[in-house]
Amino acid sequence: MQILIIEDEVTASQNIQRLIHQIDSTIEVLAQLDSVFESVSWLKSHSAPDLIFMDIQLADGNAFCIFDCVTIDTPIIFTTAYDQYAIKAFEVNSVDYLLKPIGIESVRKALEKFKRRNPATQQPADPFTWGNEVIKRILVPCKDRLLPIKMEQIAYFYSTGGNGELLTFDEQRYPLGKSLDTLILKLDPTLFFRVNRQFILSKEAIESITIWFDNRLRINLTVPTPEPVFIAKNRAAEFKQWFSSH
Repeated sequence: MQILIIEDEVTASQNIQRLIHQIDSTIEVLAQLDSVFESVSWLKSHSAPDLIFMDIQLADGNAFCIFDCVTIDTPIIFTTAYDQYAIKAFEVNSVDYLLKPIGIESVRKALEKFKRRNPATQQPADPFTWGNEVIKRILVPCKDRLLPIKMEQIAYFYSTGGNGELLTFDEQRYPLGKSLDTLILKLDPTLFFRVNRQFILSKEAIESITIWFDNRLRINLTVPTPEPVFIAKNRAAEFKQWFSSH
């Protein structure tokens, strides 16, 4: 599922994203926008997301001005400190109306309500899983053969420019025939974490973490990487929680 967040308070926007990923780590946040102007521009130039989290009082005006400039058919979960807009919100395909401060249970219930109304957004049954279990190994091409690689052998998955690969702990590289977007849905979330668009890391491959000058985290691995591995500051808390758990 792909979500857009429209919220002018940075901490509130980060909190919504953190709560969403705690509930469902497979949800992709496409963008975090903070104004009517930026939201209209984005919606006119991008494909519609599956769901929008929208604050009402934005940096340059009332969020309902967005609907005057662009047609929005996407379901919306409104997030606001004011209750006087509730009736108007439900006139524009609102799924729910959450009053700040927003907690994990209110977001969870809102997402469940959205999924009940939009069953097409549910993940289809995965042919690479057995029951509710995640995949234990992956087949990779090697000359004229397919080799089974166990998940615990893999240090990371990497993709750039449409070309994907995996690296094992003994530093063997193999091409990857799946996108990271597809792959992350099949991996054990206690073992693997997608730190950015390029990398999915194994917890066992992480040697140390450096706090970078702009509050990003640089992840140092026990194996070489084709480029430095960074995680944005707005996902740092989620990453540290994942790394410290299980």
